[in-house]
Amino acid sequence: MNGILTNEAELLQLLRQGDKAAFEEIYGQFQSRLYRTALSKVRTGENAMEIVQEIFLDLWLRRELVQIEDLERYLYTAVKYKVLDFYKKEVQRKLYAESVKLNNQDESSETDDMLAYNELSRSISSCIEKLPEKTRVIFELNRIQCQTADEISRMLDLPLRTVEYHITQGLKSLRANLKDYLILLLLSIGSLF
Repeated sequence: MNGILTNEAELLQLLRQGDKAAFEEIYGQFQSRLYRTALSKVRTGENAMEIVQEIFLDLWLRRELVQIEDLERYLYTAVKYKVLDFYKKEVQRKLYAESVKLNNQDESSETDDMLAYNELSRSISSCIEKLPEKTRVIFELNRIQCQTADEISRMLDLPLRTVEYHITQGLKSLRANLKDYLILLLLSIGSLF
């Protein structure tokens, strides 16, 4: 390739034909901008550089197959998907590490978990029992027997809005009475990520 090509269509045509100079031209034009974009998303230079290198490697390996109309849009879309893949892999790694950690816990921690579960279950049952009769019946039909508000409305011959009100009241009561459990649950889930 002679000189710097500014015609994108010609540059892409040469790339499809395996012209290394065309590839180097594309790399030179976009590498630093793609790196900055990736860095703003993944926060470490090493990960950002890996993403950019994967994009250009894919571009070179698939040069004969890809149909690119707008090179810049194609490359920035590739960054977006590589960043999503990066975070998907990070979440999978964390979940795997957490599952290994949980599997390696001894029986006493499993017993602690079972005790906590049983205590939470008793607390939920106790909260439901303390609800006013009509609210308790509607709440149990909805949350325990998995009936829809429409089905409960027809079954009890009540307006739909009344049924929805009682379900909402039951949920509010549970949230208020179990807020300590919810905070602990959120903290333990947060530690996974």
